[in-house]
Formats: sequence, C-alpha cells, structure tokens
Amino acid sequence: MAIQCRDWHAWLNTMPPKPDDFHVAGDVVVGNPGVEAIFTMREPQGINPTILILDLYLNQKPGNWPQVMTCAPAKFSRVMPPNSTSYQAVEIYSQGQKVGFIDHVSVVS
Repeated sequence: MAIQCRDWHAWLNTMPPKPDDFHVAGDVVVGNPGVEAIFTMREPQGINPTILILDLYLNQKPGNWPQVMTCAPAKFSRVMPPNSTSYQAVEIYSQGQKVGFIDHVSVVS
C-alpha cells in the first residue's frame, strides 16, 4: 500500500543562541490512531550534501485501536554541527519509494 503524505515543510532556525537547528514536519495518513510516524536519517546520505535524505517508518503502538483513517504527525529535528552545509532540499522515502520532496527550506532568523 502506498503511503499518503501531505503538508511537508522544512525550516532552519538560525536565531540566537547557537547552535542552529533544522526541522521537517508533515502529515502521514495511517490506518488507526495508534500508528506513529518516525524519521531516521538515511545512512549513507546521498552525494549532494545540500539534500537531506530521510527514511519514514510507521510504528504500530500496542493496544486496541479503532480502525479509522487518520493523520499522524511526522516530525524530525536535528541540531546542526558548527560550519555544516545548509540543507536546500529534503527527500523523504518509505520502503524504498520517494513519498515526499521539499524543494524550499525556510530560514527563521
């Protein structure tokens, strides 16, 4: 089953104090409210250091959940190392398929 995603956005927070932090957020349509969306950074990253590659996993929490389609928030945050390259885009994959692409990263300063 293909994962349905929407409302992806990314931003770099450069407001003082240092260090800067980078965030990605969006919604994933899941089969019940007990499913959580989890991001991990892909290892290794691609050859372009300005594109962040994330893998999206869906984790079913234990318990009985009503079987109703709902949106699960997916969030990723990372403290940026000093003098690191700024991300210009984000690619999001699930089960080897691209499910999201963010081509504009906002900067909050």
